[in-house]
Amino acid sequence: MKERMTYAARLCKDEYGYTVEFPQLDLVTQGNDLDDALCMASDALETYFFDYLHDKDGPPAPDLDIELHSDDIYVIVSVDVAPLIDGELTTEDVMKMLCVNKQRVAQLRASGKIAAYKQGRDYLHSRSDVEVLRHSARKSGRPRKELLAA
Repeated sequence: MKERMTYAARLCKDEYGYTVEFPQLDLVTQGNDLDDALCMASDALETYFFDYLHDKDGPPAPDLDIELHSDDIYVIVSVDVAPLIDGELTTEDVMKMLCVNKQRVAQLRASGKIAAYKQGRDYLHSRSDVEVLRHSARKSGRPRKELLAA
């Protein structure tokens, strides 16, 4: 699977807000306003690709040529699926693997040592980044005084 997947979608206004449909994928989502609808479309596409992680066939090849109805808006939605390919770990999983607290996981994420993206209320972290930190040579605890003096 590629690292970035791009699909065409139809966006239309209805009485509840905006509906986004990916006709090629038989996928539909909606949002209260235009920004919310586009955010939900991106989230729906990421969730859709999660099902294809271990599938040897993979998702359908992107086709940007779709049929539009009279009031539809043509949008292209692109999502980064590299974190999905790498494997995902929740914050709890990272805490257990590295033997650290939630605040330390947030620090590692903010410093860029662990790649992550927000999914709902939690973050999903890169398994390979966590493994690198897990097997690093740094020992836990404070450095010894004789090492600090040198």
